[in-house]
Amino acid sequence: MVTDLTSKWYKGNLHTHTTNSDGDASPSHVAEWYRSNGYDFLCISDHNHLTILNDSNQKKWPLLIPGEEVTSAAGKTPVHVNGYGINELVKPSVSNDVVTALSENVQRIVSAGGLASINHPNYKWAFGYSQLAKVSGYRFIEVYNGHHLSNSEGDLERPSVSNIWDQLLTRGKKILGLAVDDSHNYHEIGPDLSNPGRGWIQVQVNQLSKNSILQAMSQGNYYASTGVELGELVLNKKQIRLEIDESATKQPNEKRDNHQSNFITSFIGVNGTVLHVEKGVSSKYIPSKKDLYIRCEILNSKTGQKLWTQPFWME
Repeated sequence: MVTDLTSKWYKGNLHTHTTNSDGDASPSHVAEWYRSNGYDFLCISDHNHLTILNDSNQKKWPLLIPGEEVTSAAGKTPVHVNGYGINELVKPSVSNDVVTALSENVQRIVSAGGLASINHPNYKWAFGYSQLAKVSGYRFIEVYNGHHLSNSEGDLERPSVSNIWDQLLTRGKKILGLAVDDSHNYHEIGPDLSNPGRGWIQVQVNQLSKNSILQAMSQGNYYASTGVELGELVLNKKQIRLEIDESATKQPNEKRDNHQSNFITSFIGVNGTVLHVEKGVSSKYIPSKKDLYIRCEILNSKTGQKLWTQPFWME
Protein backbone atom coordinates (compact mmCIF):
# COMPACT_ATOMS: atom_id res chain seq x y z
CA MET A 1 0.00 0.00 0.00
CA VAL A 2 1.28 3.46 -0.95
CA THR A 3 -0.56 6.45 0.41
CA ASP A 4 -2.77 7.84 -2.35
CA LEU A 5 -2.47 11.62 -2.19
CA THR A 6 -5.80 11.97 -4.04
CA SER A 7 -7.61 10.13 -1.24
CA LYS A 8 -8.49 11.42 2.20
CA TRP A 9 -8.19 9.96 5.66
CA TYR A 10 -11.53 9.63 7.45
CA LYS A 11 -11.79 9.14 11.20
CA GLY A 12 -14.29 6.75 12.75
CA ASN A 13 -15.22 4.80 15.87
CA LEU A 14 -16.58 1.27 15.57
CA HIS A 15 -17.66 0.33 19.10
CA THR A 16 -20.25 2.53 20.79
CA HIS A 17 -23.19 2.03 23.15
CA THR A 18 -26.37 3.99 23.80
CA THR A 19 -29.46 3.72 25.98
CA ASN A 20 -30.61 0.98 23.59
CA SER A 21 -28.28 -1.29 25.58
CA ASP A 22 -26.04 -0.19 28.48
CA GLY A 23 -24.95 3.33 27.50
CA ASP A 24 -26.09 6.41 29.40
CA ALA A 25 -27.01 8.62 26.41
CA SER A 26 -29.52 8.38 23.58
CA PRO A 27 -28.44 7.32 20.07
CA SER A 28 -28.97 10.88 18.82
CA HIS A 29 -26.86 12.35 21.63
CA VAL A 30 -24.06 9.85 20.99
CA ALA A 31 -24.03 10.50 17.25
CA GLU A 32 -23.96 14.25 17.83
CA TRP A 33 -21.02 13.88 20.26
CA TYR A 34 -18.93 12.10 17.64
CA ARG A 35 -19.85 14.54 14.90
CA SER A 36 -18.97 17.55 17.05
CA ASN A 37 -15.62 15.96 17.94
CA GLY A 38 -14.43 15.51 14.38
CA TYR A 39 -15.50 11.96 13.53
CA ASP A 40 -16.52 11.22 9.95
CA PHE A 41 -18.21 7.86 10.54
CA LEU A 42 -19.57 5.89 13.46
CA CYS A 43 -20.91 2.44 14.25
CA ILE A 44 -23.43 2.30 17.10
CA SER A 45 -22.93 -1.26 18.30
CA ASP A 46 -25.48 -1.83 21.04
CA HIS A 47 -25.63 -5.25 22.68
CA ASN A 48 -27.98 -7.54 20.74
CA HIS A 49 -29.78 -4.54 19.29
CA LEU A 50 -29.56 -3.03 15.82
CA THR A 51 -29.75 0.71 16.46
CA ILE A 52 -30.90 2.61 13.38
CA LEU A 53 -31.16 6.40 13.13
CA ASN A 54 -33.43 7.33 10.24
CA ASP A 55 -32.26 10.92 9.79
CA SER A 56 -29.23 10.94 7.45
CA ASN A 57 -28.46 14.62 8.03
CA GLN A 58 -24.63 14.70 7.87
CA LYS A 59 -24.56 18.13 9.51
CA LYS A 60 -25.96 16.54 12.66
CA TRP A 61 -24.37 13.07 12.73
CA PRO A 62 -21.40 11.28 11.17
CA LEU A 63 -21.92 8.67 8.46
CA LEU A 64 -23.58 5.82 10.34
CA ILE A 65 -22.41 2.23 9.74
CA PRO A 66 -25.05 -0.31 10.86
CA GLY A 67 -23.73 -2.63 13.51
CA GLU A 68 -24.35 -4.73 16.60
CA GLU A 69 -22.30 -6.19 19.43
CA VAL A 70 -23.46 -9.79 19.30
CA THR A 71 -23.25 -10.64 22.99
CA SER A 72 -23.34 -14.07 24.53
CA ALA A 73 -21.74 -15.98 27.38
CA ALA A 74 -20.09 -19.38 27.34
CA GLY A 75 -20.76 -20.24 30.96
CA LYS A 76 -19.28 -17.23 32.79
CA THR A 77 -17.03 -16.25 29.88
CA PRO A 78 -18.18 -13.17 27.92
CA VAL A 79 -18.16 -13.75 24.15
CA HIS A 80 -18.66 -10.46 22.31
CA VAL A 81 -18.33 -10.09 18.53
CA ASN A 82 -19.06 -6.90 16.62
CA GLY A 83 -20.79 -7.07 13.26
CA TYR A 84 -20.22 -4.17 10.83
CA GLY A 85 -22.50 -3.51 7.88
CA ILE A 86 -25.08 -6.10 8.85
CA ASN A 87 -28.51 -5.92 7.21
CA GLU A 88 -30.49 -7.60 10.02
CA LEU A 89 -30.39 -8.26 13.75
CA VAL A 90 -28.06 -11.15 14.63
CA LYS A 91 -29.10 -13.55 17.37
CA PRO A 92 -26.28 -14.55 19.73
CA SER A 93 -25.04 -18.08 20.30
CA VAL A 94 -26.25 -19.92 23.39
CA SER A 95 -23.38 -22.42 23.46
CA ASN A 96 -21.44 -22.94 26.68
CA ASP A 97 -18.27 -23.67 24.71
CA VAL A 98 -16.12 -20.58 23.97
CA VAL A 99 -14.91 -21.69 20.54
CA THR A 100 -18.39 -22.75 19.47
CA ALA A 101 -19.93 -19.49 20.72
CA LEU A 102 -17.30 -17.41 18.94
CA SER A 103 -17.70 -19.40 15.72
CA GLU A 104 -21.49 -19.20 15.75
CA ASN A 105 -21.51 -15.46 16.43
CA VAL A 106 -19.00 -14.85 13.63
CA GLN A 107 -20.81 -16.99 11.11
CA ARG A 108 -24.17 -15.39 11.90
CA ILE A 109 -22.67 -11.94 11.34
CA VAL A 110 -21.22 -13.02 7.99
CA SER A 111 -24.58 -14.54 6.99
CA ALA A 112 -26.20 -11.17 7.80
CA GLY A 113 -23.89 -9.47 5.29
CA GLY A 114 -21.43 -8.11 7.84
CA LEU A 115 -17.75 -8.10 8.75
CA ALA A 116 -16.93 -9.71 12.11
CA SER A 117 -14.58 -8.36 14.79
CA ILE A 118 -13.47 -10.19 17.93
CA ASN A 119 -13.99 -7.76 20.79
CA HIS A 120 -11.68 -7.20 23.81
CA PRO A 121 -10.30 -10.76 24.31
CA ASN A 122 -8.73 -9.71 27.61
CA TYR A 123 -11.95 -8.35 29.10
CA LYS A 124 -12.38 -10.55 32.18
CA TRP A 125 -9.50 -12.52 30.60
CA ALA A 126 -12.12 -14.22 28.46
CA PHE A 127 -10.04 -16.08 25.86
CA GLY A 128 -6.75 -16.00 24.01
CA TYR A 129 -4.79 -17.34 21.09
CA SER A 130 -5.60 -21.03 21.64
CA GLN A 131 -9.34 -20.39 21.24
CA LEU A 132 -9.10 -17.74 18.51
CA ALA A 133 -6.86 -19.97 16.38
CA LYS A 134 -9.74 -22.44 16.11
CA VAL A 135 -12.23 -19.82 14.86
CA SER A 136 -12.50 -18.78 11.22
CA GLY A 137 -14.40 -16.11 9.32
CA TYR A 138 -13.59 -13.05 11.42
CA ARG A 139 -11.67 -10.18 9.85
CA PHE A 140 -10.70 -8.01 12.84
CA ILE A 141 -9.52 -8.08 16.43
CA GLU A 142 -9.54 -5.16 18.86
CA VAL A 143 -5.88 -4.55 19.71
CA TYR A 144 -6.98 -1.52 21.72
CA ASN A 145 -10.30 -1.13 23.51
CA GLY A 146 -10.95 2.05 25.52
CA HIS A 147 -13.12 0.36 28.17
CA HIS A 148 -11.36 0.68 31.52
CA LEU A 149 -11.66 -3.08 32.16
CA SER A 150 -10.50 -4.29 28.74
CA ASN A 151 -6.88 -5.12 29.81
CA SER A 152 -5.58 -4.48 26.28
CA GLU A 153 -1.96 -4.34 27.50
CA GLY A 154 -2.16 -7.65 29.38
CA ASP A 155 -0.33 -8.10 32.69
CA LEU A 156 2.75 -9.86 34.07
CA GLU A 157 1.24 -13.30 33.46
CA ARG A 158 -1.03 -12.78 30.45
CA PRO A 159 -0.23 -11.41 26.99
CA SER A 160 -1.39 -8.14 25.50
CA VAL A 161 -3.92 -8.30 22.69
CA SER A 162 -1.15 -7.13 20.33
CA ASN A 163 0.80 -10.25 21.32
CA ILE A 164 -2.25 -12.44 20.69
CA TRP A 165 -2.59 -10.73 17.31
CA ASP A 166 1.03 -11.57 16.44
CA GLN A 167 0.51 -15.20 17.39
CA LEU A 168 -2.44 -15.36 14.99
CA LEU A 169 -0.52 -13.60 12.22
CA THR A 170 2.48 -15.90 12.66
CA ARG A 171 0.21 -18.92 12.14
CA GLY A 172 -1.05 -17.41 8.88
CA LYS A 173 -4.34 -15.89 10.03
CA LYS A 174 -4.62 -12.60 8.13
CA ILE A 175 -6.42 -10.68 10.84
CA LEU A 176 -6.53 -6.88 10.99
CA GLY A 177 -6.25 -4.76 14.15
CA LEU A 178 -8.71 -2.15 15.41
CA ALA A 179 -8.64 0.57 18.06
CA VAL A 180 -12.08 1.43 19.46
CA ASP A 181 -13.79 3.32 22.27
CA ASP A 182 -16.35 0.83 23.59
CA SER A 183 -17.93 3.98 24.99
CA HIS A 184 -20.80 3.85 27.49
CA ASN A 185 -20.48 7.05 29.53
CA TYR A 186 -21.00 10.48 27.92
CA HIS A 187 -21.99 12.78 30.80
CA GLU A 188 -19.10 12.20 33.22
CA ILE A 189 -15.40 11.78 32.42
CA GLY A 190 -13.03 9.63 34.46
CA PRO A 191 -10.49 6.79 34.38
CA ASP A 192 -13.04 4.34 35.78
CA LEU A 193 -15.66 5.26 33.17
CA SER A 194 -15.98 4.14 29.54
CA ASN A 195 -15.70 7.48 27.80
CA PRO A 196 -15.66 8.34 24.08
CA GLY A 197 -12.64 9.62 22.17
CA ARG A 198 -10.04 7.07 23.28
CA GLY A 199 -9.50 4.83 20.25
CA TRP A 200 -10.38 5.06 16.56
CA ILE A 201 -9.32 4.17 13.03
CA GLN A 202 -8.32 6.38 10.12
CA VAL A 203 -9.52 4.94 6.80
CA GLN A 204 -8.24 6.09 3.42
CA VAL A 205 -10.91 6.25 0.69
CA ASN A 206 -11.81 8.45 -2.28
CA GLN A 207 -15.27 9.22 -0.94
CA LEU A 208 -17.10 8.82 2.34
CA SER A 209 -19.77 6.14 2.00
CA LYS A 210 -20.75 3.00 3.90
CA ASN A 211 -19.57 0.66 1.16
CA SER A 212 -16.25 2.45 0.62
CA ILE A 213 -15.46 2.46 4.35
CA LEU A 214 -16.30 -1.22 4.79
CA GLN A 215 -14.35 -2.21 1.68
CA ALA A 216 -11.29 -0.22 2.73
CA MET A 217 -11.47 -1.73 6.21
CA SER A 218 -11.67 -5.25 4.79
CA GLN A 219 -8.64 -4.57 2.61
CA GLY A 220 -6.64 -3.11 5.48
CA ASN A 221 -6.47 0.42 4.05
CA TYR A 222 -6.50 2.05 7.46
CA TYR A 223 -4.53 2.43 10.66
CA ALA A 224 -5.63 2.29 14.29
CA SER A 225 -4.76 5.02 16.78
CA THR A 226 -5.20 6.51 20.21
CA GLY A 227 -3.74 9.87 19.15
CA VAL A 228 -0.78 9.51 16.75
CA GLU A 229 -1.52 10.40 13.11
CA LEU A 230 0.29 9.44 9.91
CA GLY A 231 1.36 11.69 7.10
CA GLU A 232 2.80 9.34 4.48
CA LEU A 233 2.83 5.54 4.53
CA VAL A 234 4.68 3.38 2.00
CA LEU A 235 4.40 -0.42 2.20
CA ASN A 236 6.05 -2.66 -0.36
CA LYS A 237 8.62 -5.47 -0.55
CA LYS A 238 11.50 -3.03 -1.00
CA GLN A 239 10.80 -0.72 1.89
CA ILE A 240 8.38 0.23 4.63
CA ARG A 241 8.44 3.95 5.34
CA LEU A 242 6.35 6.07 7.67
CA GLU A 243 6.01 9.80 8.16
CA ILE A 244 4.21 11.00 11.28
CA ASP A 245 1.95 14.04 11.08
CA GLU A 246 3.61 15.81 13.98
CA SER A 247 1.28 18.80 13.75
CA ALA A 248 -1.52 16.61 15.13
CA THR A 249 0.18 16.24 18.51
CA LYS A 250 2.69 19.08 18.77
CA GLN A 251 1.93 21.68 21.43
CA PRO A 252 2.05 25.38 20.38
CA ASN A 253 5.23 26.25 22.31
CA GLU A 254 6.95 22.88 21.99
CA LYS A 255 10.35 22.87 20.29
CA ARG A 256 10.53 20.85 17.06
CA ASP A 257 13.54 18.73 18.06
CA ASN A 258 12.08 17.85 21.44
CA HIS A 259 8.76 16.95 19.86
CA GLN A 260 10.30 14.69 17.22
CA SER A 261 12.19 12.69 19.82
CA ASN A 262 8.92 11.72 21.49
CA PHE A 263 8.03 9.28 18.70
CA ILE A 264 9.32 5.71 18.79
CA THR A 265 8.49 3.45 15.82
CA SER A 266 8.85 -0.33 16.18
CA PHE A 267 8.83 -2.63 13.15
CA ILE A 268 7.39 -5.95 14.27
CA GLY A 269 7.50 -9.38 12.63
CA VAL A 270 6.93 -13.08 13.32
CA ASN A 271 5.98 -13.95 16.91
CA GLY A 272 5.95 -10.26 17.79
CA THR A 273 9.71 -9.91 17.35
CA VAL A 274 10.83 -6.29 17.23
CA LEU A 275 13.03 -6.13 14.11
CA HIS A 276 13.98 -2.47 14.12
CA VAL A 277 13.34 0.65 16.22
CA GLU A 278 13.72 4.31 15.26
CA LYS A 279 13.08 7.62 17.00
CA GLY A 280 11.67 10.67 15.25
CA VAL A 281 8.86 11.51 12.86
CA SER A 282 10.39 9.57 9.92
CA SER A 283 11.30 5.89 9.98
CA LYS A 284 12.16 3.18 7.47
CA TYR A 285 12.71 -0.58 7.40
CA ILE A 286 14.09 -2.71 4.57
CA PRO A 287 12.35 -6.12 4.62
CA SER A 288 14.38 -9.32 4.33
CA LYS A 289 13.48 -12.58 2.64
CA LYS A 290 12.94 -14.13 6.07
CA ASP A 291 10.12 -11.74 6.95
CA LEU A 292 6.65 -13.27 6.77
CA TYR A 293 4.87 -10.02 7.61
CA ILE A 294 5.72 -6.61 8.99
CA ARG A 295 3.54 -4.31 11.04
CA CYS A 296 4.41 -1.08 12.84
CA GLU A 297 3.60 0.38 16.21
CA ILE A 298 4.34 4.03 16.97
CA LEU A 299 4.46 5.32 20.54
CA ASN A 300 4.41 8.93 21.61
CA SER A 301 6.56 8.48 24.71
CA LYS A 302 5.44 11.79 26.17
CA THR A 303 1.68 11.22 25.98
CA GLY A 304 1.44 7.42 25.80
CA GLN A 305 -0.60 7.65 22.60
CA LYS A 306 -0.08 4.87 20.05
CA LEU A 307 -0.65 3.94 16.43
CA TRP A 308 -0.88 0.51 14.81
CA THR A 309 -0.50 -0.11 11.08
CA GLN A 310 -1.94 -3.21 9.50
CA PRO A 311 0.39 -6.12 8.69
CA PHE A 312 2.08 -6.13 5.30
CA TRP A 313 2.55 -9.67 3.98
CA MET A 314 5.76 -10.35 2.08
CA GLU A 315 4.20 -12.84 -0.35
